[in-house]
Amino acid sequence: METNKKILKKPNKFLYFAAYHIVAPFLKIKCKASYDKSGIMDIKGPALVLCPHISNIDFLLVAAVLYPHRPTFVVSEHFMARPKLRWILNKMHIIPKKMFCPDIRTIMNIIRARDSGNIIVLFPEGRLPAAGHSLPITDGTAELVKKMAVDVYTITENGAYKTFPKWGKSGFRSGRIEVTSSKLFSRYDIPDMKLEEIQSAIEQALYHDEDSIFNDVIYKCNAPALGLDGILYKCPKCMEEFKMHSSERNIECCACGFKAELDNYYKLHGAPFEKINDWYFWQESEIDTDEPLSSEAVIYAADDNGNLNRNAGSGLIYMDNKIISFEGTCFGQPLTFKEPISKIKALPVSVGDHFDLYHNKKMYNFKTMPDPRMVIKWSMYMDKISKNNF
Repeated sequence: METNKKILKKPNKFLYFAAYHIVAPFLKIKCKASYDKSGIMDIKGPALVLCPHISNIDFLLVAAVLYPHRPTFVVSEHFMARPKLRWILNKMHIIPKKMFCPDIRTIMNIIRARDSGNIIVLFPEGRLPAAGHSLPITDGTAELVKKMAVDVYTITENGAYKTFPKWGKSGFRSGRIEVTSSKLFSRYDIPDMKLEEIQSAIEQALYHDEDSIFNDVIYKCNAPALGLDGILYKCPKCMEEFKMHSSERNIECCACGFKAELDNYYKLHGAPFEKINDWYFWQESEIDTDEPLSSEAVIYAADDNGNLNRNAGSGLIYMDNKIISFEGTCFGQPLTFKEPISKIKALPVSVGDHFDLYHNKKMYNFKTMPDPRMVIKWSMYMDKISKNNF
């Protein structure tokens, strides 16, 4: 996609049709997905659809509920560094976006999509939460709605996190997904609304807490706890960190022997917490942002062909409550930088592997060593600073 083209095309019609008829039965049969389209019955382009980011299958669920419309998705740029995905995404004419980095090109392409009469789908949280709970809406969302001046809708993928949690290592969990829709703003009302009103309405509409829904639904899985140590890193008994290890149904501390079980209702047993989010946010409350973090790290970065190299470099990553810095090498060249926390505000994380950070508008993935699970604490550390200061 080039910004000098006036029209931004919709997804390839044949590919979209074929994908829908493959994906829709899977979502219905395997994931037990149902759809309430009542809020989008009148939708037509140009329009903006805002969605909470709940699971890695959100895009499939939103595309399914909008069918036969072929929306333009705004997608994280990092997917474009995967050659096999890049081919499909180019055919879908997605709009790539830099995460938590000023990106005028993305705004220009969204405006082009509007002027082309497209339905644009945006996930304003800007990243997928590690736990099934809302994240702050990214800066500039209300301003974008004001600038777009089109009808705005919401689509929410209730139960998607429980079906396919970001931290999970045991695949899809059949239970329940209910996709709901609503009309949030009429294009006729937006000009008279204040930015604060728009922001507040978006935050309320996109708020989600998966621990508070479908508590009577069994999510079928033989290993519901496997991977949970990717986000629950602090033992609530001995307070040791990164000594937790998960198995099929349990998470256990190797330091003191504390053990808890996660059942198929997403309820914890044997822990001082009933829900995963209770444990997760307790960890955040325990983080002391006056104590810096530092770690050896391996860098992933896109090469000259735009393909991700998972061993592009290495060095030392450091963060305190003012700056995040790196000193090392990338593609055989020295790489040293220092970025203010106020500029970054969030570190999107791939659980148990790496976190993402932009420097000079180039994305780098940092894999903490020797234990990549440490990336979750880096992300939570940044979140706590942002909540308290910005």
